[in-house]
Amino acid sequence: MPNQSLRQSEIDSLQYISSMTNELVQMAEASRFPMISYLLGMAYAEAFDALRGARPAKHAQFGGNPLHSKMHAKDNRALPGRA
Repeated sequence: MPNQSLRQSEIDSLQYISSMTNELVQMAEASRFPMISYLLGMAYAEAFDALRGARPAKHAQFGGNPLHSKMHAKDNRALPGRA
């Protein structure tokens, strides 16, 4: 049963993401790329868990994309010699 706190557009997105990542996992496994397969499998699991309500769909800590937050964290560092 889909997470009831999600809008229909979010449910549709999660269903599409889980479907596509599952297909990509199979491709990566068939091509013997274990690390890519593992990472895509994690993306699949995250989308599936968010869809069924086991995890929150939005990650306030990371703003939804951990790499995005890390890139901006570099911009927010204090410059040397400044208070």
